[in-house]
Amino acid sequence: MTLTHWYVPSLVTSVFFLLGMITLYWNLADRAIRYFEKRGKKFDKEGVRTMVGIIYMAAFVLLLQLIVSHQTTTWVFMNFQLFAVVFVSYFLLLGIKLWQWVVTAILFMLINGTITETLSWLYTFIFVAFFFIMKLLKRRKHYDHWDFVKYIVVAMAFSAALWVVVAFRLHLTVNIVLAELLYMFIMLVIVYFYVNLLYRDAATLAQLTYNTNFDELTHAKNFFAFRTTFGKSFENQRTEDRPFKVMLFDIDHFKSINDTYGHLAGDYVLERLALLIEKYLQSVDKELVLYRTGGEEFTILFDDYDLATARVHAEKIGELIRQAAFKYEDQAIHLSISIGLTQQHPDDEDSTTLYKRADGYLYHSKNNGRDQVTAK
Repeated sequence: MTLTHWYVPSLVTSVFFLLGMITLYWNLADRAIRYFEKRGKKFDKEGVRTMVGIIYMAAFVLLLQLIVSHQTTTWVFMNFQLFAVVFVSYFLLLGIKLWQWVVTAILFMLINGTITETLSWLYTFIFVAFFFIMKLLKRRKHYDHWDFVKYIVVAMAFSAALWVVVAFRLHLTVNIVLAELLYMFIMLVIVYFYVNLLYRDAATLAQLTYNTNFDELTHAKNFFAFRTTFGKSFENQRTEDRPFKVMLFDIDHFKSINDTYGHLAGDYVLERLALLIEKYLQSVDKELVLYRTGGEEFTILFDDYDLATARVHAEKIGELIRQAAFKYEDQAIHLSISIGLTQQHPDDEDSTTLYKRADGYLYHSKNNGRDQVTAK
């Protein structure tokens, strides 16, 4: 059969194959991220996605290259290779260096036995330029309808240039080249809207996750996030005998602030207090997290800290709030906090027992003059 008999079925099959490849990449990247999250390891999510993308696409392109090497139809998977460049540059913005491209290109030319051909080097130059231009185009994206136009024009211009080089080298007919360019155009359009849809879904999921775990006003983590982490830390202390401390604190006379200056002033105080404490915690240990566990009540979990060190940080936080400038509509507001700090005991029945003891020490501070730390 001629190409026209198979063109539509092969196009449909190829599009679904590409969409499956994209979906598989996202699945693999998410699995890698969850792997590190479950083990409590420090890692950069974007770095993980980049590494998975590089390995995945390199294996994909190399496999296609091996399939068609030393055959007269080495061009049949060329659009898949061009798609791989678009995907890793425009959609993933992978940080592939120029020298990495050079090494990869030489490897491919050695596989094909074309390293001595001038047209192969020309193809490689255009291919690598394709990657960096598409990446630059994505970085200058303005998120309007012109983004799609520029994406299509630039991608098709490079695709056409690469197909012309291949046509000269392999003596392809004009009809084959035009058909493949049409195929590439359709593929680029479908992938553009499909990937953007995935990004929108991912952004929506990320927003929902944020709303589930973070307090809207203070941007500190909320009680739901605290409850999950608190339970895990409690069990880790039991099984691994790791030191674990709980610090509870709330703002002294917070009701009078609302009554005197208004509830908007109270919101300002909560938001600024959380910002100051989170900044301090990040300067000490990026693993320390502030939780808003009540109206004006907050909690900090000190994993792997001894009681003396945790108390030093509690006292510094109290001093930080005492000395900080809180000013709302030209009204200076003076704040202090009362703190309860305790450590997990071997005979604690459950995490609730530990939390209640910290809460009891908090109220001991409040009932004995406020603006102090009770730690036992």
